[in-house]
Amino acid sequence: MNKWYKIDNAGKVFHAVTETSNSSVFRVSVLMKNIVDEKILQDALDTVIKRFPTLAVKVRQGLFWDFMEGNEERLKVQKETTYPCHPINPRENNGYLLKVLYYNQRISVEIFHSLTDGTGAVEFLKTLVYQYLTLQGEDLAVDGDVLLPDEVPSKYEIDDSFIRYYQKTKHDYLRDKVPRSFQIKGTPFEPSGINVIHGIINASTLNNFAKSMGASITEFLTAVLIHSIYSETMKYGIYNENITIALPANLRRKFPSVTLRNFFSVVNIKVDITEEITLKDIMKTVSEQLKRKTDIEHLQDGINRHVQLQKSLKTRIVPLFLKHPAMRYGFKHFGEMGKTLTLSNIGNVKLSDSMKNYVERMEFILYPTKNSPINCGVCSVNDQMTITFARSIVETDIIKSFFSQLASLTGLDVKVYSNGWGETR
Repeated sequence: MNKWYKIDNAGKVFHAVTETSNSSVFRVSVLMKNIVDEKILQDALDTVIKRFPTLAVKVRQGLFWDFMEGNEERLKVQKETTYPCHPINPRENNGYLLKVLYYNQRISVEIFHSLTDGTGAVEFLKTLVYQYLTLQGEDLAVDGDVLLPDEVPSKYEIDDSFIRYYQKTKHDYLRDKVPRSFQIKGTPFEPSGINVIHGIINASTLNNFAKSMGASITEFLTAVLIHSIYSETMKYGIYNENITIALPANLRRKFPSVTLRNFFSVVNIKVDITEEITLKDIMKTVSEQLKRKTDIEHLQDGINRHVQLQKSLKTRIVPLFLKHPAMRYGFKHFGEMGKTLTLSNIGNVKLSDSMKNYVERMEFILYPTKNSPINCGVCSVNDQMTITFARSIVETDIIKSFFSQLASLTGLDVKVYSNGWGETR
């Protein structure tokens, strides 16, 4: 009998809210220095997928909650033929909710967000690349930086850390009100799809510049992004709305966990816009809020909020077909309407020196949604930071302004490239 798993607290939301305009599929990629060999990649995947039992699953529908069951079918690598973060149809993918894609020098893993977060996806990708290079005959010393394919998975890797760190509280989070934020409007692509625009910049030099401004990289990028949204869409408009950037925070940094499932919280950074606002004003507000909202007490409150509804007796006994509409309503009115866009920085990806020699850089693509038609993903490796905007609308004013301001402020070269999808349609 196949092993089965409960879907983690965050994963249940993604099952409920997924629709045509919200695939809930994100992507992490490595750009290798050589062209990818399909056969070797498939052989590597055949071995590696067994190392990650909570990814080697198919989803079954239960009466009260969906659940995951082990999948013994073969997960096949695919040549990339469409835009990133395309909805995954399990019926066309041997039941899997993840894909391994290749194109020229790129190896990509696309994962339905109910299975894991960016941390889990990166660990899977690192192991896949390690096995791929090993099968090519490379002798790699990884020094604990990679989960080895022949290791037995730890029980802590499949832990639902939301439940482990939940603290019972009398606070009723359903009564909390979320202020509405400025929403980016635009012309949807027809047919619908996702265009991605990447910008590559030197990571250590950018970090030094951000520090000279009294900010971290994430704080600096968030401030520039808010200023770009303001300057391109609100500068000559009405100033009674705030701009809110949603920043996913890796909870493993404050709550010890090695789980490969979802374990993150979203921190909303809100800036009230005035006609006189400056980038310096924005950066000060961003830094103050991010420090306050990523302290352990605030993050604990976020864990409690997420778990409370799930653990309530009334919620447990409501059938799934009634839960999902309620969760979609909450996602739209308490999640989507309370943010302008999401910026997710998965940070510097650690690779051993022996693996770095074969990797050029990485990309992280965060799917846009109906109410957030532009989202941003950031990652670094080999001192190369890639900042990626995924958009489902034609307009690029905000993105152009962001990269222009980034280059102008730092004096650094920013190499910009795109997948080109939708630009000639």
